[in-house]
Amino acid sequence: MSSIDRRNAEYGPLIQDFKNDVKDVNIKGITGPHFPGVGECYDLAKYKFAFCGMETYGWNMMEDFMLRSEDEYLSDSDTRLNDLEHLGWMANGHATFWAFVFKFLAKFYKVDFKKLVAKEGDVTSSSILKSFVWANANCIERYEVTSKWEGAEIDSWNVVKSASRRFDDLNHIINSCMPKVIFIIYSGVDEKNYILNETTLSDIFGKNFEQRRNVLKLNNENPKYNYYYLRDSATHVFHLPHPTWMGLYSGIGIDSYVDSLIKDIVNYNVWDTLPKTGEDWQDNTPSVDNKATMDYKAELIASIAHSLVPKNAVMYGGNLARIFNMNDVTTNYGGRYSEDGGRGIYKVISSAWAYYYGRGDYQTAYEIARCFVNKNGEYAY
Repeated sequence: MSSIDRRNAEYGPLIQDFKNDVKDVNIKGITGPHFPGVGECYDLAKYKFAFCGMETYGWNMMEDFMLRSEDEYLSDSDTRLNDLEHLGWMANGHATFWAFVFKFLAKFYKVDFKKLVAKEGDVTSSSILKSFVWANANCIERYEVTSKWEGAEIDSWNVVKSASRRFDDLNHIINSCMPKVIFIIYSGVDEKNYILNETTLSDIFGKNFEQRRNVLKLNNENPKYNYYYLRDSATHVFHLPHPTWMGLYSGIGIDSYVDSLIKDIVNYNVWDTLPKTGEDWQDNTPSVDNKATMDYKAELIASIAHSLVPKNAVMYGGNLARIFNMNDVTTNYGGRYSEDGGRGIYKVISSAWAYYYGRGDYQTAYEIARCFVNKNGEYAY
């Protein structure tokens, strides 16, 4: 399943509920919601980024939104990225959202900035410009930006804006696209509801509410921004001031922020290596020791079973899930296993049994069948 498919599955039901909430509202003149756009190179990218701004400045209208299907409307942001329309949105190179995005990408991938933003760029530059997720913290822009000038009623706009809050949650991006690094380039974002809302994180990440500090927060003073490590999803979030402030009022400019962020990406060991050239944007070297494969999982489960059976010991499935999560052994969809002993972990145990049984290794299959239990000590598969 692609990131776009997961994005559509994540937002589709939310859009249906939103439409029901506003169906009797006078939506004439109100700007429609903006949803995260996923570039066509995102799933191929070795370094997965999401850039989240404050809001759009003009977008589709609510009347158009209400008439279209969820998947069709969601594709608008993707299309604009893939058509490289964002190259025309920078306005200036020192104090805008897209100036920050392009300067970061140029510095991170070690490509020439002017070459990257050239309208007739090469294949590498074009791929980099389609390799990330583009979102906004406010899916409905402020009234005075567009809706006011289109003659929208302020009371109607307030109803639409209130109903749209369900979309303004970083977890919807994490659940569907799973970026490794997210830049929130808007200081006014609601930390509690937008960044740290545990209630909307997908179960695929195996949320551990017993762990009091499942978020690490660090304050960077020079330049000034906040860093969050969201342990449940292994996501690195940088919460930055608006690019206008960075470029015009910080006294140091966007380039200094970019330099600091790349330094932090190294210091926090976000990735083992950073790109040496622009061509390194793509992950062309999948590991032969892929932890998401059934071969790897079966071998790990077998090794644990080999050590438990001679001691007449058993292991709770939730503890196996914890071992998997601690060692970045993911589900087939790249997510985490539930540590509450959910069906997912017992399914993989059952598959490991079948893996060895089908190969005629009945002893290993027997050991796997014998030593994994549910929290009541019963065989659950």
